[in-house]
Amino acid sequence: MPRPNRHDDPGSFHHVVNRPVAKRTLFESRQDCRVFLALLAREVREGRIEVHAYALMLTHFHLLVKSVKGELSEAMRRVQQGYARYFNRTRKRDGGLFRGRFKSRWIDSVRYRRNVVGYIHDNAVHAGVVGRASLYPWSSARAHASGKAPRWLKRGWIRSEVAARGKGTTGADRLESAFPSSITEEHRQWIERQLRDRHDEEMEEVSLKHAASPRVIRWTIRKAQLADGTRPWRPVCPAQLVERIIERSKVALRVLARLFPQKLRRATALLRAGLLRMLSGCTHREIALRTKRHRGTVAHDIQDHRERLEAEPAYADLTAQLARKALAAIGV
Repeated sequence: MPRPNRHDDPGSFHHVVNRPVAKRTLFESRQDCRVFLALLAREVREGRIEVHAYALMLTHFHLLVKSVKGELSEAMRRVQQGYARYFNRTRKRDGGLFRGRFKSRWIDSVRYRRNVVGYIHDNAVHAGVVGRASLYPWSSARAHASGKAPRWLKRGWIRSEVAARGKGTTGADRLESAFPSSITEEHRQWIERQLRDRHDEEMEEVSLKHAASPRVIRWTIRKAQLADGTRPWRPVCPAQLVERIIERSKVALRVLARLFPQKLRRATALLRAGLLRMLSGCTHREIALRTKRHRGTVAHDIQDHRERLEAEPAYADLTAQLARKALAAIGV
């Protein structure tokens, strides 16, 4: 099966990551990190990419890059091949170093771009290497916080975000408040799942925060059908976020109370189960644990949810509103 083309228009932003084969280490010394960054700098000077944020960890790297000419794949091919040649030469080894072509996620909103910066800078903190992001030497957090950045690191957009939203007396304080680095473990796992699993052809489907209501309704019905296992699909929202949106939606409670005056608790349960299944990819067991219901009951809830989506326009509209809120909250 041919590999899907990347969304790589000139001017597009991407979250890029890759890991080495066999779970081995990728950066074993300061010199390794310097060589990798020098290879990135070369692609910046060639005009193929802009690098806005990065983190080099022991077993992987993360980048926030802007594709200048639509040549992201060529730029990363040159970086990875150049680094692999250096690594093999200095270790007297041969063979592939990376698992394959890099993983990337197209970033189509400023909000999602902000989330990616916080996520990238949080890597060293999450790994327990440092107490705060700006202390890690192989992350752009240090450069952005101190103002002492290499010429090839693009600072304009992050600097403007810090000026507009940052708070505190030090550069590190202002950077961390503009791009909060403390994210939940569940949200971290969701971001990593997006990079690993998302089908490129599904990208347009989930970019719905500006779409009209009928389009979102059609999408929620189709997504609910996919969640029943008709073909492989990928989740688009963290479960914790979906639950929070349902709990905080007073409109949802009013609509359900009007539609199901005698069965409000049951209606709330099936709406919750349906959204967790179709938006977050939760298994029946995971939903049962979250809702404290039996797995068999959860299966009936999800089936009922699908049937009501197609039979009751008001219920479908409510589901679409909540789905749209969830997509907008994650910047999709």
